[in-house]
Amino acid sequence: MAQPSYHAPELLSTSFFVIGPKYIAPHPLEVTFEKFPCKTLVITDVNHKILFKVKPHDTSLHRQRLMLDAADKPIVMLREKNLTMHKRWEAFRGESNASSNMIFSTKTENLVQFKTRTVSVMLANKSSSNDDCDLKIEGRWKKKNYTIGDSSKTIAQVSLLLHF
Repeated sequence: MAQPSYHAPELLSTSFFVIGPKYIAPHPLEVTFEKFPCKTLVITDVNHKILFKVKPHDTSLHRQRLMLDAADKPIVMLREKNLTMHKRWEAFRGESNASSNMIFSTKTENLVQFKTRTVSVMLANKSSSNDDCDLKIEGRWKKKNYTIGDSSKTIAQVSLLLHF
């Protein structure tokens, strides 16, 4: 089974969080992503304890994903924006899609990206312009190898590890 793993990079800040302080691990965390036929993604720790679930929550107009905690409580609604050139997504608290509940938005750096892909993350709770990039997700999606952070520090790193 393939297991993406979080490595111990230099952390951005001990008080830095995107979703909430409840979801910060005090140590490096190795997790497994399992995809089920109904397009549900289940994220578990090394002891097979469910940490999160991501379920399709599409409407006739939007492609959406709902992230749930282990108790099936909605944490984040991820919604793809329609008719954008940079493949934009927005993340909202709970099941909301109200702009007042937006946590962050993302967009691809370039219209065409080949082997390495870069996605800019713009946090919603800042005072500067919405298109100022706060974090970047960079890597090779097909090889399941990417890093999340700013220009100087990493907050998460995912690598595909094969266990037989």
